[in-house]
Amino acid sequence: MKPFLLFDFDGTLADSIELGLNIANKLAPRFGIDELSKEDFERIRSMTIPKALKMLKIPFYKLPKAIPYALLEYRHLIHELHPFDGIHDMLQELKTMGCRMALLSSNSKENLNHFLDQYDLNFFEWVEGTSGILKKHSSIRKQLKKHKLEPKNVIYVGDEIRDVIAAHKCGLRIIAVSWGFHTVDLLSSENPDFLVDNPEQIVQLMRYNNL
Repeated sequence: MKPFLLFDFDGTLADSIELGLNIANKLAPRFGIDELSKEDFERIRSMTIPKALKMLKIPFYKLPKAIPYALLEYRHLIHELHPFDGIHDMLQELKTMGCRMALLSSNSKENLNHFLDQYDLNFFEWVEGTSGILKKHSSIRKQLKKHKLEPKNVIYVGDEIRDVIAAHKCGLRIIAVSWGFHTVDLLSSENPDFLVDNPEQIVQLMRYNNL
């Protein structure tokens, strides 16, 4: 039996990097911080959250207050998102191979389903939205329990080091993707089980490896 694949959304399936920069700059005046240049944003992509906050001079205690505003703004702009190249073919091939898949995101379920319908990506057994982006491991555990999945049979797929950390906390293996938010060097620092450079490599992992 092939592993159950649990996918992250932003930076993994959806190319939301540029949108993230735009939202950060739109909210910057509200929280008394300077707007980010593209160069600043690229630097942040190689940093952990604490280091990024330190560079931006944002106290950590302000983060929980900022997140709801960012998510609200993001949910208004989801129509601007599109999938990364190769995502549709990857999901279609995985489905044809008999892989079971699901999608978990901090976005709303309604918005996720809209995106999936728009780009013909309805290959998932279930789609779940969460109420925020902190404590991702708690959200994963909740969904594993809800959908009666054994951690040893699940592989998480994500693009940030918090995905790697959360997956390992939950006893899951993880495929880290290099095309999302965090850089390869930063992802590698948390020792993901697999690190891939394009969607087709995920297909090859499922097809040829005894996972």
